[in-house]
Amino acid sequence: MPFLEDQIDSIDEQNEYDQKNYTLLNALIKAPDDIQQSVMNGFVTALRFSGQDHVANIFHKESNKVIMSDEHYELLSRKRVYLCKFMNPRDELMYCLIDRKIFSETDKRKVSSKPGFDEMADETIEILLRKPDDAFEQFVDLLRETGQSHVAYILTKKGKSRPLKDEHRRRLLSSPREYLVKKIDSKHSGLIRSLMNKGVFSSCEEQRVTSVQPDTTEDRNEMILNLIARKSQSDFFKFIEALKDTDQTHVIVNLIGEKIVAKIKTVYESRIPASRIHNVDLELLKYMKEMFQRNSDVVEKVNTILLHRGITVSDVRQGCIEITFTCENVQALHDFQQLHVSRELENVLCEAFCPHFAEKGLMSLNVEISESQFVCYIPMTSEHQEALVSSEKSLVHKMTVTHKLLDKLSLCERRRESIESAATPEQQVKTLIDIVSRQSDSAFTQLINALNDTQQTEAADIISKNIKNKTKSKTSELQKTHVCMPKVV
Repeated sequence: MPFLEDQIDSIDEQNEYDQKNYTLLNALIKAPDDIQQSVMNGFVTALRFSGQDHVANIFHKESNKVIMSDEHYELLSRKRVYLCKFMNPRDELMYCLIDRKIFSETDKRKVSSKPGFDEMADETIEILLRKPDDAFEQFVDLLRETGQSHVAYILTKKGKSRPLKDEHRRRLLSSPREYLVKKIDSKHSGLIRSLMNKGVFSSCEEQRVTSVQPDTTEDRNEMILNLIARKSQSDFFKFIEALKDTDQTHVIVNLIGEKIVAKIKTVYESRIPASRIHNVDLELLKYMKEMFQRNSDVVEKVNTILLHRGITVSDVRQGCIEITFTCENVQALHDFQQLHVSRELENVLCEAFCPHFAEKGLMSLNVEISESQFVCYIPMTSEHQEALVSSEKSLVHKMTVTHKLLDKLSLCERRRESIESAATPEQQVKTLIDIVSRQSDSAFTQLINALNDTQQTEAADIISKNIKNKTKSKTSELQKTHVCMPKVV
């Protein structure tokens, strides 16, 4: 169209689709009367050539293609922000859109040029809004075919798959993301393979995770968390299962919390007969359950102490009276352990419930919690993790990875194989340190003991010395930041 030749550059300079269209249409309107028909014919031909029959049909109908209906257009526009949170526009979905001739290679390049998933998804919706109406139903079908039924649900409200809950998405993307990036073992544990076996990750997503650069565990974890955050609620629970399958229960606690069961043993005056104790225990159980359910003033102090630490009472049931406490994250779990060890938990429970049953001979309550409920869930402390990482350079020359050493460590077959298959002895040490630093805190003590038991005391001393240095450094920093108040004379 020679008439537009001089104006193409000014049209191309516009960044937004709407602005480009306004500029182009304004130029077409200005065509002289004697060439107006030929310009119009050229415009319609260009529309058909570029796969926009639905627009060309507005001027001259030659097919059944029509522009997006108001219903579909408004639905996509209204749900746009929500769709961008969950849709993965890359890989299978984009290939299928091109294969069905819904998107062109030019469309694909526009989407791929965007920096992140949200921006890519937004560009995909922007392009889709300008497609024919039948593209909407095909798009929904392709979402289901490419493992994004939860995204299709946002548009149709049909199907069983639901998008990830905001609470779980927040935990993946904000707090405690930094913790998760540092603690998840995605390189040596078989986590990615487990996610594929469970249908959470596709082969394209696996390649996206394993091909990140630089190829560090932290960078892989960043990509894994970004992908899981766009998945369905059921995929999230499969992710939790995969973490459990790969012995990463300490990570699970920071994602969904953990339940700790405490057994309450009643202590009565010696004069109270055994037959009566059983009945009072039943009364106490019923009373406890009712007070916690009603959030009564009786348990106000108990709840205040617990809630301040991210802990709640989630159940009271019969056994010998069992109370289930839910700790929302690792810190809450650690705080709960301290409440138990210091007997503060036992004391506040006695204060809350014993006075009501004092006349019936109840003297006190003993809280019994198995220590095993804490061990596997407590992650490695920052001091221990830093000590291991900072010792790495020295350990590669002082430590030897032997079968006897590995036998003394709680390693799954895949992690052990990852250590043993490392290219050099130095790499074996580095791999071992990386794996241990991402396990629960008990793994640290286990490594120190294993080194001493295999006569590698020098290596054990290097790590222990670094712990002391870290402790001294922290103490020194605290002393520097401590502000002394002026003495009042």
